[in-house]
Amino acid sequence: MKTGTTILSVLTVAALVSLPFTYQVSAAQETGSREQVRIVIENNTLSTENGADWTGTLVDEWVSIDGNSTAKDLFLNVLSAHEYTQQGAEFDYITEINGLSAEDGGAMGGWMIQLDDWITDEGLSAYTVSSGKLASGDTVCFSYSCSWGADLGYDWSGNDTSLSEVVFSAGTVSPDFAADAFDYQLTLPEGTDSVTVQPKVGNRAYRAKVYKNTYTPADSSADYKTWEAIPVSDGDTIIIGIANAGWMQNNYNNAAESVYQFHIGHAPSVDTQVQAVESLIDAIGTVTAQSGHAIETARNAFDALSAEQQEKVSNADALTDAETAYSALIQEKTTLTAEELRERYAGTIRENPVYGNEWDMINLCRFGLATDAMKQHYCESVRQALQETGSAMLSATRSTVNAGVVTALTACGADASDFYGYDLTAPLNDTEYVQKQGLNGAVYALLALDTHNYATQNETFRASLLSVILEAQETDGGWTIDTWTGVEDGSDADMTAMVLQALAPYVNDNEAVHTAVDQALTFLSAQQNDKGQCFSYGHYDCESAAQVLTALCALGIDPSQDERFIKNGCTVYDAMMTFFHESDNGFSHFEDSETNYLSTYQAYAAAAAYYRFLNGQTSYFNMTDISLTKQQETSQPDEDSHSSSMEESMPVSSEISNVSEVSVPESTSSAVSVPADYVKTGDSAPLYAVGGVLVVSAALLFVSRKHRS
Repeated sequence: MKTGTTILSVLTVAALVSLPFTYQVSAAQETGSREQVRIVIENNTLSTENGADWTGTLVDEWVSIDGNSTAKDLFLNVLSAHEYTQQGAEFDYITEINGLSAEDGGAMGGWMIQLDDWITDEGLSAYTVSSGKLASGDTVCFSYSCSWGADLGYDWSGNDTSLSEVVFSAGTVSPDFAADAFDYQLTLPEGTDSVTVQPKVGNRAYRAKVYKNTYTPADSSADYKTWEAIPVSDGDTIIIGIANAGWMQNNYNNAAESVYQFHIGHAPSVDTQVQAVESLIDAIGTVTAQSGHAIETARNAFDALSAEQQEKVSNADALTDAETAYSALIQEKTTLTAEELRERYAGTIRENPVYGNEWDMINLCRFGLATDAMKQHYCESVRQALQETGSAMLSATRSTVNAGVVTALTACGADASDFYGYDLTAPLNDTEYVQKQGLNGAVYALLALDTHNYATQNETFRASLLSVILEAQETDGGWTIDTWTGVEDGSDADMTAMVLQALAPYVNDNEAVHTAVDQALTFLSAQQNDKGQCFSYGHYDCESAAQVLTALCALGIDPSQDERFIKNGCTVYDAMMTFFHESDNGFSHFEDSETNYLSTYQAYAAAAAYYRFLNGQTSYFNMTDISLTKQQETSQPDEDSHSSSMEESMPVSSEISNVSEVSVPESTSSAVSVPADYVKTGDSAPLYAVGGVLVVSAALLFVSRKHRS
């Protein structure tokens, strides 16, 4: 029975699924030599988790052929050259390629062969140059299937012979392509004298062939390969036939042949640069607070045109109108001050901060809002974490965990170098440990050690950290975390501003630092848009503005007065406030996104830095205004006396709050624990780096790698 034979062929010999319309030719192909065949071996259907020895593309290369070449020989030669294994080719029944066997995918699993996007109907031996079934320029692909080819676009019992898609190397098809319509106009750009065609059949049981002007399916040499450039001029017609009765096919259900025609014409000459600018202006649409980048892009493109081209831009007035509307819109800045943000911050804290929520604790302290009870509660949670860990090194791979805890303890008035017998600063003196996190680790180790001038292992350790940081500066004057990984994406405002916070204590006494800081400030100024927002990794976001605001305050630069950082009347503080949500006192990563926790605590950290700057206090990370107390174990208290013993030993910060004491609910548990919905700041986001992207979108992965701790 023919159906049974077809299934056997599908399961054992299998099909060539060329990567549709995207594969690259070898150098020989590009220079005109067509005496080659492309061999591809791939598995895109069975994952390693489900039993596959390998996934993806095992082989993809062009090999030379002559009149005696066979697909089997080419297949075996390529495997042998790579020292890959196979079973079954000698019997035209391929059961295994390099450890991936038919049975791995279950009862319907197996290897299939495709010839130029068509699932073949014969064994591998049938495809030879001498028989005419294999020709130079063909692609033979061995693809793994878990479902008798259905997952490769093959239906052995179906009779649909339509095209699912057709791709031309140039031109526009009209009307829009539809599988059940067979006559089209193909309009090519002026000067186009050839075109390639790549048809994709809905059911790969059937072959598709391409002709020009005359449909001659009986002539085996008249069709064009998908890589061949077809010479065309006005009046020519490209013809695509599917499932002609005289062709090889892998389905014998008497399916009707389909023939599509594309009539060639050329469009009049257009100025593509003018056209592109018009499209950018149209893309602005209704002007909103989020239109700045689109307007700026359109303006830059318009200004790059010649005067003659600018006269041809039909919607130039729309660009001017959009600029006027946007300028008026962004003048409507929020009037909420840093002091008012300070008063609102406590409302965003769900309960007393504990170990894992260092930046809530630091923000409360640096705002002057933390009560003694809050500090005691946090310190006790750190003490319990240390007892469980049994080491001053809180994470084996992320030094930023220690850096965050050192900073938080210091903010609470506890000496992090002598905290119940643990020196939490000691791991930050280990160069190898700190540099596991590259530039990020060096920056935050230096910040933490400098919070209260903690001692280092030797006199040159701080200098070595400074050297690591300065050597990572890019030629554009900024920094990026990718400097450490060897990826050259250019600097970003976020990382640059964080580096400046670490360099701030050294800027007046170290000439190299002073020079680096000047260059970085120039870079940061150039990253702002006309709303004052700062650009990092392809976006204007809240955290970047917050980091720049904190850096300026650390350097003693007044963000409201320095013209370098005021754009169109908007300061960096104004820019940060464009992400503020009045409804819940939170901040969002992007202007048009929802409030998220990471963006919120980072923005409030910057607000605390600005508040302290305005009130003449030490900077956010300079905690020398706080008197530190060493914490030591007392005689073993019983459970009932533990809380009071802790209270007696805890320091009271010398920083005085000028607002009433903030009420934050105590944990209802007798043991200190991190709420399940809290993000562990020191563990999964390095200090207050741009971790907000992790919450906003997995599609924004390029940002999430920046400050991973």
